[in-house]
Amino acid sequence: MSPLNHTSKFVSICALSALSFLSCTKNNEESISKTEMLQIVKDCEQQFSFGVQKKDSAILVNIYTDSAQYVQPNRKILVGKDEIGKEWAGFLRLKQQPVDLLFDIFEVRGSREIIYETGSGYTLLADSTRWNFNYVNVWRLQKDGSYKLEVDTYSPMD
Repeated sequence: MSPLNHTSKFVSICALSALSFLSCTKNNEESISKTEMLQIVKDCEQQFSFGVQKKDSAILVNIYTDSAQYVQPNRKILVGKDEIGKEWAGFLRLKQQPVDLLFDIFEVRGSREIIYETGSGYTLLADSTRWNFNYVNVWRLQKDGSYKLEVDTYSPMD
């Protein structure tokens, strides 16, 4: 076999191997529309509002995956439901008395498995003051078909 034929055969085998690899790793997830993602995120965000209104940190903690990360400005990243739950319990006991948490979703992107969300929102306090913030949430599909927060981050707006 000539060196040219040998090289040609080698290139063909590499190309077939690459195509085979790509077809095996191709994303076979069921597609999801922006409308569906938006509705999922709206439904999930309602849990925040309900938990704050009820002053129930257990409701708030249930929004997160077991390995979730909560990223706050100028603080260490909290990892897992226990750390995040303690943070929410403290939040609910603030002297400013949070009474609601509301979100204005700016954008949703992603796939059936992971939905990325950006937006702004505010914490409503008992005296009608608002603490405004921007946020990014990453929701992950769970085995039971629900979505839970994998990453929660916010930045206060002055």
